[in-house]
Amino acid sequence: MKMIGMHPSGRSIVIEVKDNAYLYETAIASGRESTLDKAKFSARFESFTPAEKRQGMDVGLWKWREVAK
Repeated sequence: MKMIGMHPSGRSIVIEVKDNAYLYETAIASGRESTLDKAKFSARFESFTPAEKRQGMDVGLWKWREVAK
């Protein structure tokens, strides 16, 4: 399974399942979590720098879709 998340600002997240773990990648970070919900949370949190968050750039709803591998 592979999921793509898009933010209204144009930022995106890719989450892929490998070896019973959810691997996520953003423009500025990547990581590994044990569940899809944790991967989405961590990826959204790490998609913006602290300065961008202070400016409110992280506000907005992510749209998620599953893509064929």
